[in-house]
Amino acid sequence: MQDFFKQLKEFGKVRVNEPMHKHTTFQIGGQARFFVLVDDNKKLIELLNFLNGEGVDYIVFGGGSNLLFQDNEYDGVVIKLATHDLQLVNNTIQAEAGVMLGQTLQLAMQNGLSGLEWAAGVPGTIGGAVRGNAGAFGQDISSNIDKVEIWEDGEQKILNKSDCDFVYRGSFFKNKKNVVILRVWLKLEFGDKSEILKKVHENLQARKGKFPIYPSAGCFFTNVKLDKWTGEKKDLPPLFLERGTVPAGWLVEQVEAKGLTVGGAKVSEEHGNFVVNFNKADAEDVKKLVEDVRQRVYNKFGIELEFEVEII
Repeated sequence: MQDFFKQLKEFGKVRVNEPMHKHTTFQIGGQARFFVLVDDNKKLIELLNFLNGEGVDYIVFGGGSNLLFQDNEYDGVVIKLATHDLQLVNNTIQAEAGVMLGQTLQLAMQNGLSGLEWAAGVPGTIGGAVRGNAGAFGQDISSNIDKVEIWEDGEQKILNKSDCDFVYRGSFFKNKKNVVILRVWLKLEFGDKSEILKKVHENLQARKGKFPIYPSAGCFFTNVKLDKWTGEKKDLPPLFLERGTVPAGWLVEQVEAKGLTVGGAKVSEEHGNFVVNFNKADAEDVKKLVEDVRQRVYNKFGIELEFEVEII
């Protein structure tokens, strides 16, 4: 083990038996046998090649949102991305995967670039956002993707948007184990800076009061596409029809699951699509709670809610 520890130190800062609840917005999770913080893409590629060659299991994550780590120890290497290069060339933002989404939005706002206003208040890194095709207010990040640089099974590649297979809250990257996003190019549109700032402010105001006061992983379930709605469309609010989705939080509210608890986990009383860690919850509490919610929604609507949060 000592030799392996020394080898890992060549690639970044290493910790042994690191509690993962320290590194996720949910504040839940058991220990990682080895935890490596990497802030350089060259070192990241070298580390991935090393682990791949050694046959060692690994997990790569960024900001720690949209994740639920299991309670048991992860007997492998957890890699936290802290890569930080962020550049602007004309109307294209180039960001390494570890750059926070909020930083990217800030750069766009400062330069009068429109297209990321939906991201106001959304946590996580740009790499995580692309992997899960993050979005809000009927928009998502795939609209602005130009290219994505990845590591895949020992090779570096640059993919065009059409290669990424973006779908609602998903992509090519989310379905592949040995694929890691390294860098992203976002092509935005020049706009009126005051209008961009106004829209960001409006989006933040729309979110006000909906964020839970306790730790959470963000929205737990994906919204339901309108073509999967089993009832009469005329019974839905006009905004749902306009956006083409039925919010998962609304479905949770309809089955009176807000405030529902299992152990230390609870469905937020502020927003039906947030599960919160209100009293030292563990992963089992959360899993039991969300299965109860899913069953209630299925019993009433015949709809199976899908997870937006990734359970590791």
